Amino acid sequence: MVKALRYRLVSRRFGAGRFSGGLWLMGQALLLSAVLSLIAPMARAAADEEQFEQLMQAMLFGEVVDVLCEEGQGMAEDFVAAGYGVPKPVWEDMLGRLYDPDVMSRAFHDAMADSLEGADLAPMIAFYHSDLGKRIARLELDTRKTLSGEAAQLAAGEAWAELEPGSKRAELIEDYVQTNELVEMNVVGAMNSDIAYYQGLWSAGFESDQGVSDSEILNEIWASEPEVRADVSEWVYGFSTMAYDSLTDEEFAEYIAFSRTEAGQRLNHALFASFDAVYEQLSRGLGAGTARLMQSFEGEQL
Repeated sequence: MVKALRYRLVSRRFGAGRFSGGLWLMGQALLLSAVLSLIAPMARAAADEEQFEQLMQAMLFGEVVDVLCEEGQGMAEDFVAAGYGVPKPVWEDMLGRLYDPDVMSRAFHDAMADSLEGADLAPMIAFYHSDLGKRIARLELDTRKTLSGEAAQLAAGEAWAELEPGSKRAELIEDYVQTNELVEMNVVGAMNSDIAYYQGLWSAGFESDQGVSDSEILNEIWASEPEVRADVSEWVYGFSTMAYDSLTDEEFAEYIAFSRTEAGQRLNHALFASFDAVYEQLSRGLGAGTARLMQSFEGEQL
C-alpha cells in the first residue's frame, strides 16, 4: 500500500545532484505563495543585494527554476498511471498551481538569500564569471535538461559504469562527488521529501488503511534508504560523467579545487539547504493535494 502510494521526489537538484521533489489545490484553498513563504522569510541581503543578483544570474538560476517547473508540471502522466481515479486535466491543473514559475522563482530566490546571508559572495561570483565557470553553469543546466528522459539517464549511468575504475577521469568524478557530499546530502533530502509527502497526506485527512500506523509508514520510508541511496548514487555519478565530459582533466580539477574552498563549500551547503527547504514544502503540498483530489473524486483507497 505505501509503496504504491508514494511518488518520490528524488534528488533532482542543481548540478550533479543539487537540482534535487504548496498547498495550492483549489483557488479557494491555501495558496502556494503563502505556503512557500513559510520556508522563505522576506529576502535578506546576502551581503549585498546587487552581488547576490549577480551570482544568481551567473549560475543561470532563472533557467534552472524553469526546468524544475517543467519537470514538476510534467508529472501528470505518472499520477494518472498510478490509477487513483483522478482525471489527467485535474492533475495538470494541480501541478500547474504547485509548480508555478513566478512563485517558485521567488521562493528559491528568498531561500538562497537567507542561506547566503553574511557570506562573502565575491569569490563565488568571480568563479562563475570566469570562462570555466560560465561553461560549467551551462553544461550542468543542459545536462539536467537532457537527463529528464529515462533513456538519457540510462545512458549516463552506462557511461559511468564503462569508465576504467583507476582512470584519471573516474578519480576526478569520485573526488568531485565526495568533496560536495552529493550522495549523502541528496539521500537526506529525498528521505525528508518522502516524509513531508506523508505529512501533507495526513494534514488533508488521509487515514491509512489495513491497520498501518503513522509510525509504521515512517519506518517503511526509512527502511527504503538503501534503495534511495542506490538510485541517488546512480543518478549523481551518471550526471557527473555526462555533464563534465567536455572538460579537460585540468579544468575539472580546477572546478573541484573551487569546491574545496570556503566559498565553494558555503555555496554548496546553501544550495542544498535552499533546495531541500523548498522541495520539502512542495512534497508536503503534493501529498495534501493528492489526498484532497482522491477525496473529491472518490478514487481508489490510498
